[in-house]
Amino acid sequence: MLCYGLYKLLYDVPAEGYRELYGDEQVVKYRVVFNYLGLGFSRVLDIGCGVGLLAQYLEEAGFEGTYIGVDIDYDRVKYAKKNSNRREHTVEYIVADAHHLPFRDKSFQISTSFTVIHLLDIDKAVEEAIRISQQFIVVTLLKKREDLRKNVVERIQKAGKIIELEDTQSKDYCYIIILD
Repeated sequence: MLCYGLYKLLYDVPAEGYRELYGDEQVVKYRVVFNYLGLGFSRVLDIGCGVGLLAQYLEEAGFEGTYIGVDIDYDRVKYAKKNSNRREHTVEYIVADAHHLPFRDKSFQISTSFTVIHLLDIDKAVEEAIRISQQFIVVTLLKKREDLRKNVVERIQKAGKIIELEDTQSKDYCYIIILD
């Protein structure tokens, strides 16, 4: 498990600069995934939500369900809450560890983990995503982390059918897992 201190050493991007550094790059991944899946979900969990970019994307795309974002970084969650445009009852942010999610089994139709898996214990994170998800899990992995690709694919394919979405603009491999 990645402790918070080690996480901060490996991923020390201030919340205030995250949108400027990674915003456009993340939107490419969101577009690839949700153009494929659509927006017909009532409950979405964003594991490693950062500053809430997915919530903003979903709102702009017309998503009307409930979005819950979790991140281990208090500053990012605080920033996301402060900058959220949606009504409180449809968006919530929680400080939580991806290895021990504070939700009941099968609480979400879909869980997403955009560009986070390389920072986590892959087995524990995938196990938790399977536990809390009903239909789909989305996992993206940086293409520059090719060293982890085989391991990630082996772990997620145990959960169900994998679809790899191809997109030349994305800096990530994008996987959708259809749960059994």
